[in-house]
Amino acid sequence: MKRFALGFAALALAACSPPAQDTQTEDVASSMPVGAAPAGCFAEASRDWSAVGGQYYVIEAEASGATCREATATLRITTSDGTVLFERAYPTAQVSLAFAPNADQSTLRSELEAWTQNTAETPTADWLPAWPSGAPKPPYFQPAEGVTRNVYEGARGNQGPVFCYPDGGESNACVALAGTNATMLGSWTPERP
Repeated sequence: MKRFALGFAALALAACSPPAQDTQTEDVASSMPVGAAPAGCFAEASRDWSAVGGQYYVIEAEASGATCREATATLRITTSDGTVLFERAYPTAQVSLAFAPNADQSTLRSELEAWTQNTAETPTADWLPAWPSGAPKPPYFQPAEGVTRNVYEGARGNQGPVFCYPDGGESNACVALAGTNATMLGSWTPERP
C-alpha cells in the first residue's frame, strides 16, 4: 500500500507540473561558413582628421544595401570620443561624383575611403565664395535649408574648419565645424572654366 501511495503521489505531481518547453534554437551564424560575408552589400571606411586650430575629428562612411548599386551611403563626422556632430545619408546612385553605378563591394570600400577625404580647397571656411549683400545666394553655392547670409558669412569670418564631400553629380556639400558644433552650409559647385 505504501508503494501504491508513493506512486500515486508521483503521478499527481507530474500531472500538475507544466509541460517541458522545447528549448532548441538554431544558431544561424554558426551555420555560415567561416569568412562568409552576409547577404547584400556592405562596406565602411574612416579616417582621422586633424583640422585647423588643433581640432580633431573622425570622418566615418558606411554603405549597405541589397546590392552595391542599391546601397545607401552615410557620412558621419564625430569627435574623438565618438560624439556624432553631423550625419547625412544618400543613395549612392544620386552621388555619381563619388560612387560608380556598377561598383562591387571592394570598389565601394575604396569609394568610401575617397569620400572621407576633404574636397575643400583649403581646410578653412574662408575660401568659400563670399555671399554678396542683397544676393539670393553666393556664386556657385546653394545654401542648405535654413542657412542665412549671416550664418554663412559667420562661418567664413570665423575661418574655422570646413569639411566638404561629394553630394551629387557635380557638387560638394560643405560642413562648417567649431568645436563640438557642425553646420551644414550647403553645396558648392566648382566654377567651370
